[in-house]
Amino acid sequence: MGLKQVSLQDVIPLRHIVLRPGKGIETCYFEGDESSTTRHFAWIEREHVQSVATVMLSSREIEGVSVPYQLRGMATDPDLAGRGIGSHFLQALHEELDSSWWCNAREVAVRFYERNGLERIGEPFDIPGIGPHYVMVYKKTAGSE
Repeated sequence: MGLKQVSLQDVIPLRHIVLRPGKGIETCYFEGDESSTTRHFAWIEREHVQSVATVMLSSREIEGVSVPYQLRGMATDPDLAGRGIGSHFLQALHEELDSSWWCNAREVAVRFYERNGLERIGEPFDIPGIGPHYVMVYKKTAGSE
């Protein structure tokens, strides 16, 4: 099936397993999740949610340019790691959004995002209880498809 827009409740289980292991399920809900401008996506194969992410309208100025969207809560089923599912999902999101976007990437995910067309911006910063992150940006250009 591939990329599908889903409900908030569809993304919570993978967020919990991958991004908030050992923490309460309530930590998997983000400010803005229920905004009318927020969209939740999943990569689904054989009725199994394999990867998820949320896209929020959250403009940020990066290198003098306003980048309109923020990607949050991207997670891929750990049992499927290394199979390219996250990359396929991210490429489909690039096409779906048809715009530049930014994210706060965990230090361990920086190489993944770089391989998928994002650039690291600035110095690392810490999110308490979660760890080091970098701001990263996907710059939509004519040659990025």
